[in-house]
Amino acid sequence: MATLILGVVDVAYTQTEPNGSTKRATTGEVAEVLEKTYSVMQTFFDRRQKKIADLLADSLAHAIEARVAGHRGGSSPTFEAEQRIEAEFRAFLDSNEMNIISKLTTGAPISKSADRGISHRKKHPYAGKNPSRPAFVDTGLYRISFRAVVSL
Repeated sequence: MATLILGVVDVAYTQTEPNGSTKRATTGEVAEVLEKTYSVMQTFFDRRQKKIADLLADSLAHAIEARVAGHRGGSSPTFEAEQRIEAEFRAFLDSNEMNIISKLTTGAPISKSADRGISHRKKHPYAGKNPSRPAFVDTGLYRISFRAVVSL
């Protein structure tokens, strides 16, 4: 049986708080908190389940076709699907879908920080003139470290 694993590459974060203190965490720790509090990856999976299944089926079909044609498989038969699932997750975050869902179901944004434009990518993260940003895309490290892996 195959298992789809959604997670992140564990990378260190260093973030300066408004009071000047430094906050340290890893993408793994951040992902655990986001999953426990907001179910980001679970929501992504629930909303994209059919597309993910189609991507995996296509990837496996291409791998089988290549094998039948005599090509030796160099990578995992699900590599293509894993890459496309990762791109789909990043698009899910970039489109701010979690915030849209929250506003529709609760009437409130899922992240007030994102709505206020707090972004640690900026020289002045807390400046009032910063435009709103997608929820869960503050530094971008969580977004870019996301991985989808199929264990066969």
